[in-house]
Amino acid sequence: MSQPGVYIRKQRNRSRRHLALLLQSESADTLQVSIHPSVRIGTSVFLDHATAIVVGAFAAIGDEVTILHNVTIGRKGTDAVRAPRIGRGVYLSAGSTMLGDIEVGDFAKIGAGTLVTSDVPAGCTAVGVPARLVNCPEQKIVA
Repeated sequence: MSQPGVYIRKQRNRSRRHLALLLQSESADTLQVSIHPSVRIGTSVFLDHATAIVVGAFAAIGDEVTILHNVTIGRKGTDAVRAPRIGRGVYLSAGSTMLGDIEVGDFAKIGAGTLVTSDVPAGCTAVGVPARLVNCPEQKIVA
């Protein structure tokens, strides 16, 4: 025979979970932004036109990042820890998609509608589907 308090606590925790899911669902429907609770987000992240932005579990977004509308950041497949890492000062244009275990370097720019599935070095611009690198800073050669 179980204690009556245990059953009440289980019911209370279940209702809190349902309330949390309801609040997340309603805010996603109203604001059209879905950011998973496990995402690490830096300071001064700017969501411009915050519409249709989806950030999946385990992603990391650095400081001073600008994210325009219709941007997707997520994993490929079911690998739990292989999520995109967005560096400091990155600019993610409208409709861009970052998928898989990739790193977008500091101060990189991702063009509108770009599909990024491989790393983008710091300071480079990625455009196209699939992404190709343009306007990368030249490496200084030390003699």
